[in-house]
Amino acid sequence: MFGLATKKELKELNDKLKLSFKERDDKIEKLKEKIESNALKVATLEGSYLILANKSQSQVSVSKQSQAVSGKSQATFETKLIQRIRNNKKSLVMAEIMKLTPSHSTQEVFEIIVLEKGLCSKASFYRYISSLKSQFGETETETFETNVRLKHK
Repeated sequence: MFGLATKKELKELNDKLKLSFKERDDKIEKLKEKIESNALKVATLEGSYLILANKSQSQVSVSKQSQAVSGKSQATFETKLIQRIRNNKKSLVMAEIMKLTPSHSTQEVFEIIVLEKGLCSKASFYRYISSLKSQFGETETETFETNVRLKHK
């Protein structure tokens, strides 16, 4: 009944394993491409933010001279700028965390992101860490924890 597998059965099992590993590797490559694409988007957003911030600073100096005329347009510009930052805040903070994790421990990243820069709250920071951990999947959790040096308190 339960005999040894034949050569043909072993070959079929081996082929199935090869196929599943190939599918897994393809998924990993797609995820890497998405990460690179998102990193490019984040860099573009950061560049746009810097340009908008510079424009807003120059507009502030001009608006002081003509405050009565353009007060409403300045408020509209500031509102749009704040809305753009709010909409992209999570991706910007997560990108900053990913950028800092290779060279810093999680506690150091926490101090930089939350305490020094004030980009998010403590709870949000650990939610972002948890989200990044889940993006790497359950099979790579140990690798991620090693890379991020995750410390829960």
